[in-house]
Amino acid sequence: MANPIDDLASVWYDIKKYYGFDKDELKGIVVAVLVLAFIVSFDDWGVEKFEFFYGLKNLFNSMLIVLLSFLVYLSAQRITAIKSGFKAEWRVWTYGLLIGLVLVFVSRGKLWFLAPGGVIVYHMAGHRICGFRYGLNYWPLGMSAIMGPLACAVLAIIFNLLLGVFPENSLLEKAMRVNIWLAIINMLPIPPLDGSNLFFATRMVYVFLLGLVLGTLIPLLFSIHILYSLLIGLIAGFILWQVLFWTLER
Repeated sequence: MANPIDDLASVWYDIKKYYGFDKDELKGIVVAVLVLAFIVSFDDWGVEKFEFFYGLKNLFNSMLIVLLSFLVYLSAQRITAIKSGFKAEWRVWTYGLLIGLVLVFVSRGKLWFLAPGGVIVYHMAGHRICGFRYGLNYWPLGMSAIMGPLACAVLAIIFNLLLGVFPENSLLEKAMRVNIWLAIINMLPIPPLDGSNLFFATRMVYVFLLGLVLGTLIPLLFSIHILYSLLIGLIAGFILWQVLFWTLER
């Protein structure tokens, strides 16, 4: 019987060894944070006229929000992958950033398309997983990838709860909205977005989580209470699961 303490020590050792970011990842993360911060602060450079320093302050605040959200997003993916014996690396999606910039200009800051990139998962040398040495299947890839959007969904809920305590805090509201759109957009089954990895791994789990995330987070944008939002999310996930099961999987 495995010793839980030894298992935790092994996982902690792997996290310390494999968690770090390589040079390409760091460059991509810096670019993504700057672009996403610009997108979410596009409409915050003055109320009636352009105000440079006011906008600069909002850009800086947006950078902090995006950076925090991004670190939580990537950490959830990496730790999940490491725990399964894999290493996750994040790669920037240049076209996704360009689409986001075009949409925010066209919509004058009203549309946030936050699709900065996706995760690549590969086997860590010297590990043996499920009897297959150096093998990789869709399940660990999908579960590692989807943890990013799910982590942002949890962050959005946390910020929503904090808004209940500090209802006038505009930073909390922006942080909630940033994480809502990061979670929703990156759940889409479009390569290289992370939702596509779970979609190809298991459509049944994917549609349930998609319904859960959409049904929970979208109502938060309209100030619906979190308990009702969670209930809507569970119902939406169950309905989508049933639809897929009875139409395609049965």
